[in-house]
Amino acid sequence: MRLPWLVLSLFWALVGCSGATKVVRLDTGLGSPVVHVPRAAETARPVQLDAVALKEAVARLAPGLRLSPRAQDAARRLFEVEPRSGSYLLDVQRRRITPLGPGEHLTSEQAHPDVELTRAYLRWCGRTGRTGDCLGLLKESPVITGDARFALALALAKGAVLDELWDAVKGMANPEALMQAALWTAATYALLWTVPEPATKGVAAVLTAALIGYVGIDTFWALTQGFRHLMAESDAALTFDELRGAGERFGKVMGRQAARAFVMLATAAIGSTGATLGAKLPGLPGAAQAAVRAEAEAGVVYAAVGSVESVAVAADGFTVGLAPSAVAMSSRGTPASTTTSRLKAWKSFSGFKKAMGPAGSGNQWHHIVEQTPGNVQRFGPEAIHNTENVIAIDEQIHKLVSSYYSSRQAVSGGQIVREWLRLQPYEQQRAFGLQTLKDFGAIQ
Repeated sequence: MRLPWLVLSLFWALVGCSGATKVVRLDTGLGSPVVHVPRAAETARPVQLDAVALKEAVARLAPGLRLSPRAQDAARRLFEVEPRSGSYLLDVQRRRITPLGPGEHLTSEQAHPDVELTRAYLRWCGRTGRTGDCLGLLKESPVITGDARFALALALAKGAVLDELWDAVKGMANPEALMQAALWTAATYALLWTVPEPATKGVAAVLTAALIGYVGIDTFWALTQGFRHLMAESDAALTFDELRGAGERFGKVMGRQAARAFVMLATAAIGSTGATLGAKLPGLPGAAQAAVRAEAEAGVVYAAVGSVESVAVAADGFTVGLAPSAVAMSSRGTPASTTTSRLKAWKSFSGFKKAMGPAGSGNQWHHIVEQTPGNVQRFGPEAIHNTENVIAIDEQIHKLVSSYYSSRQAVSGGQIVREWLRLQPYEQQRAFGLQTLKDFGAIQ
C-alpha cells in the first residue's frame, strides 16, 4: 500500500528535526565510549569538488573495478542486505513459496501506472543519449517498481552530477556498467538509512565515516532525513514527472558538492571491503580537507577510517565503533562538558600568524605537512594553515629539520626528502612529519 508522501514526510520531520548539537560517541570497546561534541565547522568548510575532480577520481578508480552485469544484486551483496521486494510463485498444495529467478516474471498484467512510468523512463534514457535500460533498473522486473523507483528518483536528484559521471566514464570500456554500478551502490547504501534504527557495518560504516568527512555532521544528518522523504515520495509517485519532482526536491537538500562526494565515494566502494575502501580514501580529491573535517566534527582520524566497524544513528547523534588508533587525539578521554579545543584554519600563513601571533621566545612556527605550493593546491590552504598542522618548535631544531628536508636520504630513495615527500598523500606526509619531529626531539 502506498501512503501519501506528506504523511510520511511530516512523521520523519518530527522524528529527525532537532536544532541541538549532534554528539558522536566513539566506542573502541575499551570502557565507556568517548563522547565527542563536534567542534565549530567554520574553519573546516565543506570539501569543494568540481567536475574535473570527479572525473579524475573516477578515472583513477575505474581500472581496478570488477563490474557485475547485475548491479543491483552486486550492491546488495556489498552491503549484506536482503531484497525488499520481488516476484514469487505460491504453491498452495505443497505450502511452498518459490522466488522467481533472474529474468523470470509473473504472467499477470502489470499495473498501468507502472507501465507508463517505465515507458517514460525509457524515453528519458533515449533523450540523454543512453538508449534502452540505461540505468539497469529493469533487470529484476519488466517495469519500474520497488527499489528501482528510489534509484531512479536518486538519479534524477543528482541531475547534472549524473551527467558529469557519464562524461567521466563514456570513454571507458563498458561505461553503462560503471554508471549502473555507481547508482545502485549509492541507492542501496542510502536504503540502509530508511530503517527504524539505522546502523551500518563493514564497508557501509566506512562509507558513512568518509561521507561525514566530506559533507560534515549537519549535512549528513539532513541527508539521512532527506533519503527517507525521497523514498516515501518515490513509493507514492504514479508518474515519471512526480518521481522527477521528488528527485529534484531531494537534490536541493543534497546540493551539488555533496552529490559529487556521494557519487565519488560510492564508486570507490564498488567491490570493496571496509579495509580496501579505507585504503582508497587518502588518494581521492579533497581527502585532506575531509581529514580536517572528520577530526573536527566526528573525532575520527581520517587515515584510519578503514578501521571503523559500525555507525549507528540515534536521536541525538551517532555511535561509531572503531579501533582505538582511529580516535583523534583531541577526542581521547575528553568528556563533552569540558571540550574546549577548536580547530582553526586560515587561507594563508600570514593570516595564521596575524591571528596566532609569535611562536614564542626561541621558537618558530613549523608546518607538519609543508606549505609548498603543490601541497596548498592539492589539499587546500585550510588543510595546511591550521592549528593542528602548524606548531611552535625550538628555533634551532626547526633549522635542523629544514636541513634534513633539503637533504638526500635513504628513506626517500636517494631523492631530496622534500621533493619525494610532496608526491605522497596528505596523511603519509603528516605521519612522516610527526615522526621526524619525534626523531629530532621537537615533540614526545
